Amino acid sequence: MDLEKTLAAAPLLHDLDPKIIKRLAEQGVRRTYPAGEWIIRQDTPASALYVILRGRARAQKDGEEDRTPTEMYAGEFFGELALIEDHMRTASVMAVEETECILFVAWEFTALLKEYPVMAVPIMNALIKRLHRREHKPD
Repeated sequence: MDLEKTLAAAPLLHDLDPKIIKRLAEQGVRRTYPAGEWIIRQDTPASALYVILRGRARAQKDGEEDRTPTEMYAGEFFGELALIEDHMRTASVMAVEETECILFVAWEFTALLKEYPVMAVPIMNALIKRLHRREHKPD
């Protein structure tokens, strides 16, 4: 799999300059999680942003078992609060099937944001969409 092409196809990153995509591919760490493995756990320290390269994951807040978990697929991301503030994880994410992610350590990604501030725009847009979905999601 060509990592740069995969990252460039991700909705979060597809409008970025190829030079920025190349830097992201160089800085990211790839990890594969078997089905049923926790990728992140709620209330643990947040230290990285994850982009799903292939597979499927499910996000669920502890104590909200009655709510439908959020399914995420290739190209989607999670863990963005690690980039915004020093914050504990607000949800747990589990690999539903074998799932490969690329993760970006917060301080390295923040340094890239300072170098290429245009990267912040798609992240902000994605966060706004998520907030709107949550506001309009039936309980």
